[in-house]
Amino acid sequence: MSQVTLTLPLTEANLVLSALRHVSANVNMPQLEAVIDALQAEVTAAETNVPDDEPFDGFRTDAEADADALASAGWGTDEDYGCFSEEY
Repeated sequence: MSQVTLTLPLTEANLVLSALRHVSANVNMPQLEAVIDALQAEVTAAETNVPDDEPFDGFRTDAEADADALASAGWGTDEDYGCFSEEY
């Protein structure tokens, strides 16, 4: 038996699955069903094993990280110092 390896983005793999299911609905080919099942298993595994782009660094956003760095350097906002108006 020959084997073919394809590298597809998940969106394209889902399109291939859809096309194969459409063909499979119109013909009786057990081998095609096996190909669909194998491809579906690979797509499902790829979708569930996607690593995070960036590890969590303790801050919710980059803006919060920047605000924390500026506040610790003495560049906080008026609210950080308890002043809510232009009068000091």
